Amino acid sequence: MVNSIHGIITFKSSDQLGLENSGIEWAIDTTATSLSSLPGIGEEVRIYTHLHHTQDQMKMYGFASREERTLFLALLTVNGVGPSLTRKILSGTTPARFMLALDAEDLSSLGSIPGLGKKTAQKIVLQLRGRLIEDSETTIGAGSEVKDVVEALTAMGFDSRGALKAVNAILEKSDIKQLNSNEREKEVLRRAIIAMSS
Repeated sequence: MVNSIHGIITFKSSDQLGLENSGIEWAIDTTATSLSSLPGIGEEVRIYTHLHHTQDQMKMYGFASREERTLFLALLTVNGVGPSLTRKILSGTTPARFMLALDAEDLSSLGSIPGLGKKTAQKIVLQLRGRLIEDSETTIGAGSEVKDVVEALTAMGFDSRGALKAVNAILEKSDIKQLNSNEREKEVLRRAIIAMSS
């Protein structure tokens, strides 16, 4: 699996990007959001990729950020949402704005995204709300330590957004801050399980 490609931008169109790496020029389908955030032709860039394979074709999709790729892959799991619609949806918003609307179950904001009607927005909210955590320092808080605990809680069946809030609240407590890293992680997990089970 190709995780990312680092190379020089050779062309940009409305929905595609050319990227040259080691003498190979890749034609990568992408979103308007990614295209607008990338540098100009001739510049070096890293694109996070997904190779989508169906019975009759293979397409390489690429994104300027891991967050956008994560959202793209999550949307593909929703019944009736394919790569073309997903790319159109992501071209009309940013991952951060989409996540905020999803978390708030804001159907009017989601439904206003080009290509995303109210019925599809409802399906997306039902299937994805609580399953997605943005992989960024602003939402993960204390970094990988928090992410590990939240992932453990999610694996136990707890809502990921609720787990994130609970973990961040526990980490603010003075007695938790005094523990070493290993002890802190175990104690945060223990307290979060108690808090979310009550």
